[in-house]
Amino acid sequence: MAPLVLMAGLVAGAGAGAAVTPGTAGAATLSGAAAITEPGTETPLNSGGSATPYAVVLPAGASCPGDSAHQGYRVDSYLIPKGVSLSSVNFKTGLPSRWFGYIADGRYFGAANTAVGSGLIANLPGEFTWTRLTPTYLFHPGETSSTWEGGIACSDGAGVVTNAWNSTIVFTASTTDPGGFTWRVVAQPAIGPSHRWLWIGIGLIVVSIALAALAVFLGNRRADREAGLPDRPAPGGTPSVPDPTPVAVGAAPAAGHSGTAGHSGTADDRADDRADGPADVHAGDLAGRSDR
Repeated sequence: MAPLVLMAGLVAGAGAGAAVTPGTAGAATLSGAAAITEPGTETPLNSGGSATPYAVVLPAGASCPGDSAHQGYRVDSYLIPKGVSLSSVNFKTGLPSRWFGYIADGRYFGAANTAVGSGLIANLPGEFTWTRLTPTYLFHPGETSSTWEGGIACSDGAGVVTNAWNSTIVFTASTTDPGGFTWRVVAQPAIGPSHRWLWIGIGLIVVSIALAALAVFLGNRRADREAGLPDRPAPGGTPSVPDPTPVAVGAAPAAGHSGTAGHSGTADDRADDRADGPADVHAGDLAGRSDR
C-alpha cells in the first residue's frame, strides 16, 4: 500500500505542476552536474531501458550549506519536466510537492541525512531504477519523447531547495521495452576524483600508520627479549608480569653446602676451609664491620 500511496502523491503533484511558469531547473540553486553511471562504478551510463539500474555520482566535496544534525538540512531527489523551476518544488513533507523523484530499494529517495558537521552528501544509494515510472507519467497524449531534469538536491528545514546537482534525461516511448520506454542522458559531465578515491587514500594512510606502529612495537619487543626484559604488551594490551619463583620457608641449603655460611659440606672441604678459610672469613668480617 505504501508504494501506491507514494506514487499517487507524486502523480497528484505532477498534475499541479503543469501550470508552472517555464524556467530553468534550479536556476538559482544548481551547484553542478550529476553523472549517471553504472552501479558500483564511475563508468558513465549514457542510456538504458525502463529496468536498467543506474547510480548517481556527484562532484567530490558535494555538500549542503549545513548538516542535518544541527541545522536541519536534508538530501532529496527530484525529477521534473524540462522548463520547470526546481525552486517551485518543496520537500518539507519528505516528498517532492510536485512531480517525481529517484527510486531506490522500491521507494522514493529523500529526506536523507548529511554527514555530521560538514554537510557532505555521502549516503546516496548504490543503485536507482526507473521501474516505477510508466509512459503515462512521462508523455503527454500523442508524445513519443520528453525531456526531464533529475538530480540530487539539498533542502533546508522548511523544505526549500538550497542547491542541487542536475542531469538532463530524454525518455522515448518504446514498443519493445517491457516498461514501454527507454532513456538517455544528455551531456554527461566528466567525472573527477570522487569520495571513493578519497576514502581509499585515507584508508591506505591509516594502514601505513598501523603497519609502522606494529614494526616499532615488534622491534622494541625483540630488543627487550635480547636484553632479558619481560615482553612489552601489545598496543592496548595488559603488561605481562613474570610470576615470582616461590621460595619455601626453611628450604634446605643448596647441594654441597651446610647450613653455616662459609663452610662446605664434606670433611675434605672443611679441612680446606680450616687451612684457607679463617683468614679469608675474618678479613671479610672485618671489611663488613668497617662498612657498618
